[in-house]
Amino acid sequence: MKLLKTSDELISHMKIKGIKFDIAKEEDAKVFLQNNNYYMKLASYRANYDKQKSNDKYINLDFAYLQELSTIDMHLRYLILQMCLDVEHALKTRLLKDIEDNPEEDGYDIIRRFVTKYERSCQNIQKHKSSEYCRELIEKYYPYFPAWVFVELISFGDMVKLYEYYTERYPGRLKDSDLLYSIRDLRNATAHSNCLINKLQKGTNKPSVKIIKFVSNIDGIGASMRKNKLSNKFLYDFVTLLYVYNEFINADVVKEKRFKQIQEFIDGRAIKNKEYFDKNECIKTAYFFVKKVVDYINEAC
Repeated sequence: MKLLKTSDELISHMKIKGIKFDIAKEEDAKVFLQNNNYYMKLASYRANYDKQKSNDKYINLDFAYLQELSTIDMHLRYLILQMCLDVEHALKTRLLKDIEDNPEEDGYDIIRRFVTKYERSCQNIQKHKSSEYCRELIEKYYPYFPAWVFVELISFGDMVKLYEYYTERYPGRLKDSDLLYSIRDLRNATAHSNCLINKLQKGTNKPSVKIIKFVSNIDGIGASMRKNKLSNKFLYDFVTLLYVYNEFINADVVKEKRFKQIQEFIDGRAIKNKEYFDKNECIKTAYFFVKKVVDYINEAC
C-alpha cells in the first residue's frame, strides 16, 4: 500500500486546505518540497494560522509564508545551537574549576556519588564505548571516572544533572541550576532539527520568577504580553537562553559576538519578508516580544 504522497498530491491537498500559491507558484513549491524540505515539517508552521470554522480552511495562508517560516527557523536553530554549546562549555569549565578549588573534593568522590544516584549516566556512556572519539577514555576509566573525564563523556542533559547535584551538595559555590533545563530542551531541539517557531500561540508553560522579573524590566512589554508570551514554551526557553548566556558566559568577546549575531538576525533575515505576516497577529507580536528582549540584552551587555 502506498503511504507517501507525491509533490503534486501534497500540493493538491494543501489547496483543499485553503493554502494558496499566489506568491510561491506551484512549480516552485514542488521543487522546494523535493529538494529543501519535507511536507510534515513544512506543514507544521500552519499551526500559526487560524482556520475558517465553516469549511476548516486556513485563513490568509500562502505556501510562501510556510516556506519563509521554515527558512527563518533554520537560521534561528543554528544561532541557538551555538549559544547552547557555549553554555555547555561554560558549565563544564565552571564546575571543574570549582571542584579543583573545593577542599572537600578530589574530583572522584563527587562522580562516584553522582553515578550511584543516577546509574543511567554510566549506562549512557557505555553505549558510546565503540566510538573512536571516546573509546579510549571509557576503557581506561570506566566506571571510576574523575570529573574532568566524566564531563567529556556525558550528554548535556546529564551535565545539567551533575551541575545541579553539585550545587545541591555544595550550596553557594556556583550559580543556581534551575534555569538550565530550558537550555537542555533547546539544545536537544536544535541538535535534532526540530521546529522551533511552528507554534507561537499562548501556551501552558509556567515561567520562572527570575525570567518574569527579567522581562518586567523591559520597556514596551506590558504585563499582559509578558504573561502571554512566556506561557509559550519556545519563547520562554529562548528568553531563558539569553538570560543564562548573559549570566554564565564570562568571555566578553564571545558574549558580544553571539548577541550581535542574534541582533543582526532579528533586525535582518527575520524580517526580510515581513510583509508576509502583516495580517498574522500571533507571528507579529511574537517577533515584537523577541526583538524587545534582544534589544534590551544587547544594551545591557
